[in-house]
Amino acid sequence: MPQSEPGPVSGPRRLPKAEDFPRSGPYSLAAPGPRFGARAIDLAVVGLPAAIVIAVTLDQVNGQLRLDIPAWLTPAAVALGVLYEFVSVAWRSRTLGKWLLGLRVVRYTDGQRPTPPQAFLRALVPWSVLALPLGPFSIAAFLGVYGTGIGGDLHRGIPDHAGGTLVISTR
Repeated sequence: MPQSEPGPVSGPRRLPKAEDFPRSGPYSLAAPGPRFGARAIDLAVVGLPAAIVIAVTLDQVNGQLRLDIPAWLTPAAVALGVLYEFVSVAWRSRTLGKWLLGLRVVRYTDGQRPTPPQAFLRALVPWSVLALPLGPFSIAAFLGVYGTGIGGDLHRGIPDHAGGTLVISTR
């Protein structure tokens, strides 16, 4: 009986599990510490223009500092944050913070660069929390969304689930 030649494997592709990644080094899952460090750097990049606007709006009245934050500042900061994350991840698979700490965002299904829609969703979800009327709890909720990347075998937080991505180490 003639044997058939091997061909492409058919059927659904299996999604990666934690044991599919090395424990450390390139292509390992990004640990929470470097992810939070990268997030801090990225927040500084986005927050610097907002801090400059706040510093410029400080006003001294009768020896007391008065802060008059423009109404457009929060929407502008949210838009800048989404744009920064979206463009960085869609174009280079990493933000400045991730680049400095040796991390990369990849598609969960195949490890390739995220598509523009994936990068957009990954950026939009956490920044949109700042648009919720949570008052002083907005920043805590924003950071809490990013903190969801600590749990689970693959360290995939809410932004990763929304964008169909995960974060790996490059070194």
